[in-house]
Amino acid sequence: MNFKCVKKFDGKFEKYVLISTNIDATIPNHFSEVVKATLTQLIKKEDFSSEKCKKIEMNTLDGDKVINVTFLYLGNPAKLNAKNIRENLYTGLKGITGEVMIIPLDEKSDNVDAIAEIIEHINYKFDKYLSEKKKEFLKVHYLTNKKLPKLIEGYELGKISNIVKDMINEPAEFMTPHMLAKTAEKLGKDYGFEVEILDEKMAAKLGMHSYLSVARAAHHRPYVIVMRYFGNPESEYKYGLVGKGLTYDTGGLSLKPTTGMVGMKEDMGGAATMIGAMCSIAKMQLKKNVTCVVAACENSIGPNAYRPGDIVNTMNGKTVEVTNTDAEGRLTLIDALTYIIRKEKVDEVIDAATLTGAILVALGEDVTGVFSNDNEAAKKLIAASDNWNEYFWQMPMFDGFKRYLKSDIADMQNTGSKFGGSVNAAKFLEEFVEGKKWIHLDIAGTVFANGGNPYYEKGPTGQVFKTIYSYIKA
Repeated sequence: MNFKCVKKFDGKFEKYVLISTNIDATIPNHFSEVVKATLTQLIKKEDFSSEKCKKIEMNTLDGDKVINVTFLYLGNPAKLNAKNIRENLYTGLKGITGEVMIIPLDEKSDNVDAIAEIIEHINYKFDKYLSEKKKEFLKVHYLTNKKLPKLIEGYELGKISNIVKDMINEPAEFMTPHMLAKTAEKLGKDYGFEVEILDEKMAAKLGMHSYLSVARAAHHRPYVIVMRYFGNPESEYKYGLVGKGLTYDTGGLSLKPTTGMVGMKEDMGGAATMIGAMCSIAKMQLKKNVTCVVAACENSIGPNAYRPGDIVNTMNGKTVEVTNTDAEGRLTLIDALTYIIRKEKVDEVIDAATLTGAILVALGEDVTGVFSNDNEAAKKLIAASDNWNEYFWQMPMFDGFKRYLKSDIADMQNTGSKFGGSVNAAKFLEEFVEGKKWIHLDIAGTVFANGGNPYYEKGPTGQVFKTIYSYIKA
């Protein structure tokens, strides 16, 4: 365990971190007068005018023992929120390793959820395939007098975030559709939700031909993963979650260039996100009823690959002309949406998908695009992100975009104009939600960080599921 709350000061440690939002904070009496006086003088010499977080570190004698004491100023309390508190904690604590006692000096800095989440974030390293494993970790004893719940939300969701990262980090040769299904089964047992797996014969009987057309050329066969959590038997209301589960995407016959394929193991990021949401909802025992569906498959090439120009049938009866086999995610999602609405009888749906490169052009790498047929639901979800260091922005959903989806030979086509690509994709999905309250999250930018964001190391971010969790919890 890398995080533990304690109620009594322990002088056995060699490292201490004092966290404060007050530059005039009183150093606690746990330390000698010499240590207190020295640290107080160092703090007085610092310039805090920038109002950014600042770290002051010193090695000193405390009696006959050398200790390391760090004073971490989080910033002006009037300007702190859940997002920048986490970023400032991450910046201040990153690089510290070993056994550490953390002592908050004021109410604003005594944020056990944020601290616990950050510790898991800092300690994460996907080193499964590295010869040299990570050896040094930050192990925190957190001093607080607060009455704490049995389950610390930030700590539990921090651990689940690392599970999400692991799923996305695994290479496609390992994280096949079958392995994704087995992973969901294991997590269901570990966290307390039921899992049902449908093979392709069962999917075909259900009429999920759009999804199966994407999967048909792959060596690794497709599986539909259905997860159910019933936390409130007294309620009939049911939330539905759908995650895009492309464990690898070549682009199909509309083949991607090599550079475009390198990161395509991440195309199941929506599935990992929603599996993470199910783990968090079940772990925290929310009194909600939630079902999640992932139509997992690979988009490969082969003699029987689906082609541009083909017309595919969908589970809800509409026909779709395939104009680009690299717009495959939406073809899997529409059957998953129909399944969760018709078979699982959900009352509202949220889907998450690494759906379009266009969303990166629109919003960059740090913001998730929100598309919805219900403005109030969209606002509620965006507000839920205020609990975490995650950013969301609502995109337009004007009906005028529908004209780009028209086909001369089918009910619709799977791609529209190159302009407004992420909206076109969302409007395509909207045709299959059958009037249910629905939110689509395009996470193509936020599922993976390229190192430009100071809060996220290069690699999967493990975000978004926490906002979905908070939305359902509210």
